[in-house]
Formats: sequence, C-alpha cells, structure tokens
Amino acid sequence: KGDAALSATFKKEVHEAYRAVEVEMDKILRKDLSAADALETETSYRIYCFAEDDWAIEAAAAADRSQSYVMHPTLPNQVTLADVLAFSDAAGFPKTLDEAPPIFTRLDIQDPTAANNRIVINFEMNEAGTAYCRATRSDSGETA
Repeated sequence: KGDAALSATFKKEVHEAYRAVEVEMDKILRKDLSAADALETETSYRIYCFAEDDWAIEAAAAADRSQSYVMHPTLPNQVTLADVLAFSDAAGFPKTLDEAPPIFTRLDIQDPTAANNRIVINFEMNEAGTAYCRATRSDSGETA
C-alpha cells in the first residue's frame, strides 16, 4: 500500500462503482522499504494494483440495516493475490517517457578551408535521436 512518510502512497478513493479513476505514480519504494526513489526516465515498470471495499465502514454507519444484519469482521473485502497478478500481467510493462533533451557530447568542425562549398561538422549525442544543422550567413542577422 506504500508509505505515506516517504511520499510513496499512491491511492485513490473510489466513491462510485464503475467510475474511471486515475492514480499517478512517480516514486518506487526500495525493496528494504527504507526510502522511495523517483521513477527513472525510459524505464519499464511492473504495476501492481490492490483494492479493498469499504463494506465494514459503510455497513456500520448505515442508518437502516436489514433484520438479518450481523456485523461483519472489521476487515474489508479485498481482491485476491491472483487478481492482483492478473491485473499486473494485463498491464504489461509500461515505460516512462524520455523527458530530457539529447546532449551534444562531442562537437568538431573540420577545417573550413578544406573546401570552398561546404562545412563539415562531426558530433556525438548522449542518446539516439536526430540532429538538424543549417548554415546561415554570419551577416544575415539570423540567430537560430
């Protein structure tokens, strides 16, 4: 169920049956439960979702009860481990997005006097992507 002290509790109160709800998860608890770390970009995660109803709370607080009402044990009805695992399998391994731009890790300009009609640039990036280069005249006033 997470750990509220580590800001790693991701839950949503569902007040109406069959209503879609959204739960955002941005941290993952360490195995030893000592800390929670931010989800990493471009990383696949397995998702486990657990649910329980509020039957015990709702039944005890009901204004009108059935003649045959007997207080249920104080534990709520919970989904089974098999249901949790089936949901996890159906969800697959969602992957977080890459939200960081690439970085040029190397940039070299070949000798511009080697040819009258071209400039050759060599570079490397820290991730796969596409780089676009365009030449403009230095006296054109263009900045980008």
